[in-house]
Amino acid sequence: MGLLISIDDTRTGTRTVALNGRLDNESAADLERQLDELWQSPFDVLVFDLKQLSYISSLGIRSLFRAQKLMRQRQGESLFLDPQPAVRKVFDIVMAVDLASVFASTQELDAYLDSMQRKVLGQVEDA
Repeated sequence: MGLLISIDDTRTGTRTVALNGRLDNESAADLERQLDELWQSPFDVLVFDLKQLSYISSLGIRSLFRAQKLMRQRQGESLFLDPQPAVRKVFDIVMAVDLASVFASTQELDAYLDSMQRKVLGQVEDA
């Protein structure tokens, strides 16, 4: 499954971006394109609804952090709503460690994040 992105602007001054599926190296570019369009309109709060996001890669994290940085530059706020346990685990890892200093490559980092998310979901590693 890929990534479905829906954007809701029914709350004044707020944009809610709901992500459904996998935010990985392939789908991160789609998210970036939609966010680039979103930056053209004024709003103060960006909410990422993550309740249907089942997986996130390092490039996906980078996309979310880029959006967070752009919201700070706009003197706005970005919020993350209801991340699933596997995605929350990745957020915990990213906040606890400077990932660039630990992993030799993006592929190595993604393999590690994939492994952690599988453990949280109770899935067995492929042999």
